[in-house]
Amino acid sequence: MNRLNPLYVIALSFTIVFVSFFLLNTESKNYDLKTKEFNIIAVKAKEYKQFKASWNNKSFVNKTLNQILRSSTFKNQKVLRVNGKNSIKLKMISSNQKILNSFLNKLLNKKLIIKKLELNKSYIDLEIGLK
Repeated sequence: MNRLNPLYVIALSFTIVFVSFFLLNTESKNYDLKTKEFNIIAVKAKEYKQFKASWNNKSFVNKTLNQILRSSTFKNQKVLRVNGKNSIKLKMISSNQKILNSFLNKLLNKKLIIKKLELNKSYIDLEIGLK
């Protein structure tokens, strides 16, 4: 047994090459999967950052509410506004239900944290969170 059979050496090298290509292929698939997951997480992180920037921004909330309330349809309506430390309370009183509906639609289409919403035929009572 002083000599090695060359067929054994060739078979061993083919086995090593086959196993290494198989492992390389599985790691390549795993890498592709991880990069896709990373891209999804990066997109969600950017969305979260944008939402946090707009929701926690007191000036953004005040600016949005002022834009809505300065509208020509809501100028003549009775609107009570109370600024608190962590929230802004709005109460709009009107006998016209179309105006109330329009006001509610404009508020719900904005990026605002609505903590409390009370609806009635003659008024809308709303609490918007700042944090």
